[in-house]
Amino acid sequence: MELYQLTTATPGDQPTPDLRADARRNQRRILLAAARVLADDPAASMQRVADEAEVARPTVYRRYPTKEALVEAIGAEAAGEFAAALDQAQAAGDDAAGTLARLIRELARIGADYPIVLQSAHTQDTAELVARVDELITRGQAAGELRADVASDVLRHSLFGALSAGLRLARDPVRPQRGAEEVGAQIAAIIVEGMRKKGAPA
Repeated sequence: MELYQLTTATPGDQPTPDLRADARRNQRRILLAAARVLADDPAASMQRVADEAEVARPTVYRRYPTKEALVEAIGAEAAGEFAAALDQAQAAGDDAAGTLARLIRELARIGADYPIVLQSAHTQDTAELVARVDELITRGQAAGELRADVASDVLRHSLFGALSAGLRLARDPVRPQRGAEEVGAQIAAIIVEGMRKKGAPA
């Protein structure tokens, strides 16, 4: 899926890297703003999204003609960051629990950036990524790094569920505010470490 389009290039011209970077920054600003606004108020107008992103309303409509298209783009953006986080976590060379701890800390940041994804499923964007997490857990169980007395999908649901719940609490205005880094670290410490097989090296 093409996540942005340029409207400044004329036929036959190639957009410069600076223009591409500027368009990308505008797109990310819109998606981050929309993810916050729509998480708080799903009925919020596109004008409110534009105001929050500090861009003109036509700029939002040019990229996302409907609110549905905007929500879909937010899901795709978050999924892309999920994929990058998973690649980086696996490239670090830790055992399964260590890899999951790295991943959950980064997913906490993604969930905080795009809180609307905590409220709706984007299975078309994340099914393959979830399968990769299940595979990671299964390999960790086979290698004796993770406990094998609990099914891999149950472990994964426990992990993601705890993260989602923790991030929702962090957004509750009547509770003490916690940043994504703190939430991710606490979930990793409690849930991921609890997934380790007893006696497995930390």
